Amino acid sequence: MEDKLDINSILKTDNNNPIKIGELSNEVIKALNLDCSPRNILLTADRIYHCEKHKKQYKDENSYNESMAHIPEIIKSPDYIGFNEANNSIQYVKQLKDTTLVAVRISYKGSLRLRTVFPLTEFDFNKKIALKKLIPYN
Repeated sequence: MEDKLDINSILKTDNNNPIKIGELSNEVIKALNLDCSPRNILLTADRIYHCEKHKKQYKDENSYNESMAHIPEIIKSPDYIGFNEANNSIQYVKQLKDTTLVAVRISYKGSLRLRTVFPLTEFDFNKKIALKKLIPYN
């Protein structure tokens, strides 16, 4: 995987300015039948602090760190994608050490922001596939 995110350097900055971590592609828009156009996906430091709440759900700290560092790659080249209507978010899923879900919220203004990152249990992953909440991508 090539695109790595340096979480520690983002947290060391003294601001909460959004940084680009990926793009919503035409392919994902078509696959999920979304009514929007391609645009940047942004991350702010406060969301990293939120994601840390899920750290204990990972197999170990290395798995958590790997998932966080590879957020851009998960967005760029997911194994599965889905759309959660309840919270208006695009879901990008990739199988790393843990099966990792990256949720990107579509705001009422149309901007895309990372909402959270967490591991899926095998049960939840298989259930989402069976219910067609996640579809294979690529």
